[in-house]
Amino acid sequence: MSEMLEFLSKFTEGLPAEAARGEDALWEYLTRRGAGIVNCHAGTFFEADDLKKRLTFRKSIGPVGGDLVGVSFGYQGVVGFCAESRKALLINDAENSPLFTKKVDKGSGFQTKTVIAVPAIANGELLGIMEYINSIAGAFSDEQLKAADLITALVAREVYIKKLEATIKQLNLKGESTINNLSGGFIGSDMEGRVLFFNPKASEIFEVGQEFLNKQVADLMQLCPDIVTAITDVLKQGKTVRRMDFKCSVKGKEKIIGYSSINIKGVDGKVIGAGIIFQDITGL
Repeated sequence: MSEMLEFLSKFTEGLPAEAARGEDALWEYLTRRGAGIVNCHAGTFFEADDLKKRLTFRKSIGPVGGDLVGVSFGYQGVVGFCAESRKALLINDAENSPLFTKKVDKGSGFQTKTVIAVPAIANGELLGIMEYINSIAGAFSDEQLKAADLITALVAREVYIKKLEATIKQLNLKGESTINNLSGGFIGSDMEGRVLFFNPKASEIFEVGQEFLNKQVADLMQLCPDIVTAITDVLKQGKTVRRMDFKCSVKGKEKIIGYSSINIKGVDGKVIGAGIIFQDITGL
């Protein structure tokens, strides 16, 4: 038991470095290091498409592993049952198991004798199935099944986080592009009052560059006190306004600014900041 704990501890210690390299590296790590932890001859990670009920060889090590990467098939056999049931499986007599299908063995010349299959699940989403084949000791133990289940869950969580980070990055880029292309000015801050958005139109209206980005909202006082008031009212009181205006001196010229203030919400609907959308309506 102490030896297994040491294996698991080292596996966990190595996770951050693999996570930094990305999703592909994490599945590779699970397949290779996991095979050493459960002490087996071969290992395969199958990526799951739960809507289409299909599995694809994503990572594979062993005598015929490299030849199978990229091959897809419908849910069947041990891994198919694991995907359907979302339960970890230990089979020490594959030849006589009703769950085992010999299709892959016949096509590859490989003989499967013992199997551990565990679902990679994060936040309720089935990401894939991790399968370890042919125990070097002759049979897999319950302890090895639990270890496989644990390391697969750890990696699934890391992969899910990477997917979330990629999605948020895409949304941020899309949002930033939209904000930068607005016909009006936009200044926005996070809940701590740090200026995150100061679009090109805002720079044009106030005749400044991007020097206020990442500064505090209070620093906008030198630009125009009413901007600070409008954003602060949203941040501290949740008070938003529509179609108001204020006067502002911009490099000796008096401008009339029409504006609305808003809450900025994240993808989950929670308020994450405040913003002001405005236009120069001096000549109107």
